[in-house]
Amino acid sequence: MLWSKHTLKNSKKFMHTMVQEDYDALKYRKWIQINQSSNDDDNNKISIMTYNLLSRHYIWKSVYEQNNPKHLNWSKHRFPLINKTIRQLKSDIMCFQEMEYYIYKRFWSKKFPNEKYKSFYIQKSSTQYYTNENTDGVGIFINTERFDILEKFEINFGKEILDHKNKYDLTKDLVGRVIPRNTVGLILKLYDKESNKILYVTNTHLYWSPKFNDVKILQTKLLLDKLNSCRKEQDSAVIFLGDLNSNFNSDVIKLLKEGQLDTTTSIEFKTQEYGINNALINSEAIIENPFNLQNVYETLFAESKLHFTSFVSRFSDVVDHIFISDDIEINKVLGEVDPKYCANKQVKGFPNGQFPSDHIPLVVEISYKRNNNR
Repeated sequence: MLWSKHTLKNSKKFMHTMVQEDYDALKYRKWIQINQSSNDDDNNKISIMTYNLLSRHYIWKSVYEQNNPKHLNWSKHRFPLINKTIRQLKSDIMCFQEMEYYIYKRFWSKKFPNEKYKSFYIQKSSTQYYTNENTDGVGIFINTERFDILEKFEINFGKEILDHKNKYDLTKDLVGRVIPRNTVGLILKLYDKESNKILYVTNTHLYWSPKFNDVKILQTKLLLDKLNSCRKEQDSAVIFLGDLNSNFNSDVIKLLKEGQLDTTTSIEFKTQEYGINNALINSEAIIENPFNLQNVYETLFAESKLHFTSFVSRFSDVVDHIFISDDIEINKVLGEVDPKYCANKQVKGFPNGQFPSDHIPLVVEISYKRNNNR
């Protein structure tokens, strides 16, 4: 549903008048200190956020029928609360998924959340279900006081394969399952003016369906290889994050964490054929990750202190992730939503009065390891 001109004209007014002035995005969440010795060098600290905004065009009745309709209203509730959440959690690097193209261009593309930020965006290709303006994509917003933006790299996974056909085995499954998906990724090369260091940030939103877990794995591999080909400085740091639509037990996370995945033992490839000895799968049927990465929320998850990053009435799980290279250390992370709050019978899933998306934002404060500083 498109906004009327009157609604668009008064959208900024909604942000101030329709939301409680005392709204606190952290009301049911707390910061968790990971590295207790990280408080001595504020100039070395970087804050990073990833947040799936839930496009207003994905409010399907079958998923959100138990939600209060007023909490699904975009202009009067979700849009102003999303803005407040972003401004309150304002990070040096902010990555978003399900960012609708029209809303991005109209409200977020310039000077958001303030004039210090510069944004970059890649939109998914249009489908038969959504017009070009309605289609969402992923965005990265950078604090230019801290970083210079040196280069931008985009990837549409299906197009990447079609543009380099000689690198892949064009099997029936590759052509029928991977290439048609309109999933995209965005990579920025940054220069950290405080630490004199190069940092690469990668944001994506992998394909959603659990029936296509093999596709998610191959999309991850395509993005890792794209990042590797763009990265020229071996001592540069790497951030790899987004809505991966994959939980901690998935093969996507196994590939990112362990550095490789054996397709002969992975259940996701039991009935799929993608060939071997190609750019996706090597001669030993292994998918390789060229980076050494760690998940910033792994400790919390292992201690049962992160139960979900997405919560709807019929589903909750950890599907959003932030991975960092081994030259980075974790100072603190924004913890889970208070389980007591979620146990309340009135809380039947998000969005609701407190959380304007069905995902929660993940935020981490990191530092470069001292022996890796230039």
